[in-house]
Amino acid sequence: MKLLGLSLLYLTAGTVLANNVHLDKRSPDSPEAAKDEAGAAGTPQDNIELPQTMGTEEFDSVTSQKLTLVEFYSPYCHHCKSFFPTWKKAYGMYKSKFANTNTDMRQVNCVESGDLCEREQIEFYPNILLYAPILDKDGKSTGKSKNIGSFPRTLEKTEANLISYIQESIADYDPTSSSMPSASKEMNVDEMLKAISGEITKPIFISFWQANKKQWDSVDLGGKLRFSDDCVDCLHIKQLWDRLSNKIVSLADSGHLLCQDYPKVCERLELNKNSKPSRPKFVMFLPKDKGTIRFDYDGPLEINKMRWWVNKLFVNSAYEVVSARGITEVMEFTKVLRHEPFAQNYPLKSKVTVVFFFDVDNVTPEDEAVLPYMLRTLQKSPFNVQLYKGKHKRILENVQTMGENLIDYINYDESEKYEYNEGMQIATSITQVPTIVVLKDNCLIPEIYQNFALEQMRKYDEIEKFLERAQYPFIGELTPELVSAYFVNQDHVDDVQDAKVVIIFVDLDKLKETDEALYKLSLVAHEYNFLKKSYYFNQILEQRASKEAEVEKLRAKNEETLTIMTAMRKKVPHLFNNDDVVFTFINKPKSKNFRYVSGWKINPNDYEVGDAIVVTKDHRYYWDTDLNNNKLKNEPKQIKSVLMSLLHKDNKVEKKFVGSPYGGLLYSMNYVHDCGIWGYLALVVVVYALVSISMRLRRHRNKPRGIIGVNNGAFLPKKSNKD
Repeated sequence: MKLLGLSLLYLTAGTVLANNVHLDKRSPDSPEAAKDEAGAAGTPQDNIELPQTMGTEEFDSVTSQKLTLVEFYSPYCHHCKSFFPTWKKAYGMYKSKFANTNTDMRQVNCVESGDLCEREQIEFYPNILLYAPILDKDGKSTGKSKNIGSFPRTLEKTEANLISYIQESIADYDPTSSSMPSASKEMNVDEMLKAISGEITKPIFISFWQANKKQWDSVDLGGKLRFSDDCVDCLHIKQLWDRLSNKIVSLADSGHLLCQDYPKVCERLELNKNSKPSRPKFVMFLPKDKGTIRFDYDGPLEINKMRWWVNKLFVNSAYEVVSARGITEVMEFTKVLRHEPFAQNYPLKSKVTVVFFFDVDNVTPEDEAVLPYMLRTLQKSPFNVQLYKGKHKRILENVQTMGENLIDYINYDESEKYEYNEGMQIATSITQVPTIVVLKDNCLIPEIYQNFALEQMRKYDEIEKFLERAQYPFIGELTPELVSAYFVNQDHVDDVQDAKVVIIFVDLDKLKETDEALYKLSLVAHEYNFLKKSYYFNQILEQRASKEAEVEKLRAKNEETLTIMTAMRKKVPHLFNNDDVVFTFINKPKSKNFRYVSGWKINPNDYEVGDAIVVTKDHRYYWDTDLNNNKLKNEPKQIKSVLMSLLHKDNKVEKKFVGSPYGGLLYSMNYVHDCGIWGYLALVVVVYALVSISMRLRRHRNKPRGIIGVNNGAFLPKKSNKD
């Protein structure tokens, strides 16, 4: 058994650890250990005995019936022994507070139940996971359970935090949780000043209401809170806020401020700057040691999205330090990909991990000053982007390994083989530290902010652009909510540098076929990125050779030193970030929802599962046929040929215009349509001018003509006076 072997190996290596704990055979849940480590019982909760640890059979029975928080531990783990008093005290608090709920707190000894721990993929101790019963369509138990969460990595394992996490979980999964009292507290001026200045120890999420204490507390005959008439949905938002406050208790405190009672506070915070003054506003305040304090929430008023936003800010603001191994625990990190489809869990997490990489011996506070700026940029991203710090040298070593293994992965076509290019690998990854490394789920192509001088890590605007470009998942689902993130307004067309979006159509109800479709998309995504870098790297080599030749010519002509130095200093641009392509998929059975997206003009009904389409990031042009005018399918060779044609700009593939009704003989009208109203106005002017010129010429031809065709009478015989 793998885990048992690891535990025994650990035991052998540490025979003198913890007073020969393997000899006295005391596990953390034994009465003797409890007495030694927890001390004498001081409260009623301390006298509550822990239940026996669970084996496989009991684990499956308990978790299939109750929401269960499970601690997986090893009796030979020092951290587990240190944590045991905390778990025991938290269990006593849980029993006194949540005894009447359908929940439980249990433990699993991974030495005694190694098979169970291996089945549940427990790779470190203590590991605290949350399990919930799997219900059928009628809401009845299926006798099975699933892991639905884990205790937050960045949250300290204290009794209070464990209880908060259980309360949060009950609010999420217990049907009776809607009756739980709100965890939001009413704020006063002093508490607000502490939050605004960051003089807090825990983040706090605060809602601001255009109401007073009397309105807040009063209840009309129908049992509804009385808000002002210009906020018709405030009651619904209040109910949402009450439920949300219980779903974030482990991450942040929550509070509410009544602006009619404290108008100066709300006025100074400028809450109504870009929105209706009657609607509640939501602001998260962080402790000042995070480097930045205030974050305004401006997303949709939905519990899941607001909670996701709070969780993202909480995790990222911890600036957790991860090792090379730690990265594998927070994402689907890999250094090698198999030449076959593999089963994935849908919806995809599509994790993007941003690592501020530094040298622990040379890093300065000025270097880390970039973190708050990175935090603000990433918090605006709609994607699953998380921020960490990393100091382990193996992180950059892994980048090298990934580049080498990439070649094997994209050599799927026997007729076209690629070779590892060390020069290109260095050109695209070399950097000084500190720097930023971006890793993505199941992707062998990391993105690196190339820092060649100290001041480059101080150029926050450049770092922001880098993060905005790197924020996209390697392969992500394109949903109606994400259209505005993948496609930019045409006014910003200069910022996207010929970037494009590849979209394939899948059916998520058919998991095996979807796994195969995403494997094909992964192949072309990796291959295109390699070919694009090769294309620009070769351009750099050619321009460098041309520059060197020019310098040699100047030297041969004995030109002035200043002229030669000017030629030598001519910069060869690195354009690796041009022609970026992001890869996405649309779930065809739910594609009808795209019809409600403002500005979206591509009709998914025109495509079937297995089809592919390439769209410019400014949503102006698209390609859905290959070089032979065949329908574009999700086949690596076919999509690659289209992308390479677009990279080389050889016009071998037919460009179509998004939203244009013209085709066939009227194809040229697409260019008019592409210019919008100004194109049509110009067309009207041109047509009017042509018609005017035509009519003038026609009138000119129809005038009466003289003997020799001159109609102005100049050569007509003059009448004599006699006549």
